[in-house]
Amino acid sequence: MDNFTFIAPLSALSRRTRLYKVALYLHGKGVKSIKHIGWERLPEEAKEFAFDFEIQKEIIQSGGGYGGSKVKKMYFLWMLRLFFKSFGIKKNEVVWALGFESAFPLLLASKIKGFKLYFDDADRFSMLFNFPKPVKVIMQLCEKITSRNAYKHIIPVRERYDFSSSKFYILMNMPSESEIIKAKELAIANKWIKASIVININGWLGAGRGMKTALELCKSLEGKDVAFILAGKLDCPEAKELAEKKNVQYIGEVSNAEALSSYIVSDFVFTYYDPSSVINTLAASNKWGDAIKTGIGVIVNKEVITANYLADANVSISFPYDNVKDLSSDISEYISNLSRIELIKENSRNISNEFGYFEDQLEKLIYES
Repeated sequence: MDNFTFIAPLSALSRRTRLYKVALYLHGKGVKSIKHIGWERLPEEAKEFAFDFEIQKEIIQSGGGYGGSKVKKMYFLWMLRLFFKSFGIKKNEVVWALGFESAFPLLLASKIKGFKLYFDDADRFSMLFNFPKPVKVIMQLCEKITSRNAYKHIIPVRERYDFSSSKFYILMNMPSESEIIKAKELAIANKWIKASIVININGWLGAGRGMKTALELCKSLEGKDVAFILAGKLDCPEAKELAEKKNVQYIGEVSNAEALSSYIVSDFVFTYYDPSSVINTLAASNKWGDAIKTGIGVIVNKEVITANYLADANVSISFPYDNVKDLSSDISEYISNLSRIELIKENSRNISNEFGYFEDQLEKLIYES
């Protein structure tokens, strides 16, 4: 396999952990040419900052940012542009299309030209937006057609789908072993905030990811032996305020290995998802895999049903999304009984053995299936 093309409606592979890990794996396997056909959401955002090798770049759409009605319309423009672009893809290329909005317009050309199409359905498109019912029904039908006609339909969890497909391949959001090795070295080298309990908050620090709850939690625990490590883009007022708190260490937007290093010195990772969005209740967070593979606990709101396996393994603390009071009270009780945390961390290390690293799953997907 000499030519591998990512087609993804984002500015850079570096900005999407899942794609970053796939590209890193492919480079390690000796793939000569890795390309990204993308959509630069914000000016100057297309630069790849996390790789020490070249990613060929072709931006076919610019602007729109990340929110508002304009973005929804631009997704359909992205699909139209991709449809015409797809007939220029060569037979010997392998294409990894992120999302239905990328895979569907490539489907016809993949059958005519004969290139291999991986449909990476990290976030099911029909669940992301509130489309009118007739549009949603048609879109779900098209999702089913795409699933059954792509080379592989890569999904993070089975619960999001009300149909079957022989092309399903579950690629769980686990970290790469190579990144964990780097993280352990960084964890020793860096200086970290100290407390009896350290809670990690990372990734997209936006309103839909519980930043209001995180801020309230931080305020309620002020004066207690609890600290927070914050990493990622500050994308809402609550996140910006949280970064300024005395018991918070904000390390900025960091690489995957740097983010993982902060897990190693933490006790829990905070993963809250606004349940008003259906797809949020079916989350498949990278943070859960990162927590399991670094041996720490998870804080997740009760409405997220795909996190039930963490509760079953006694790895998580879970309360309703808006119930900050009981969450804060529970964490306060852990301070006086730290052995409870050690038990959670031990359970996390134990459950880790049930899951392979990201590379292990990719090996089976790309070279064995």
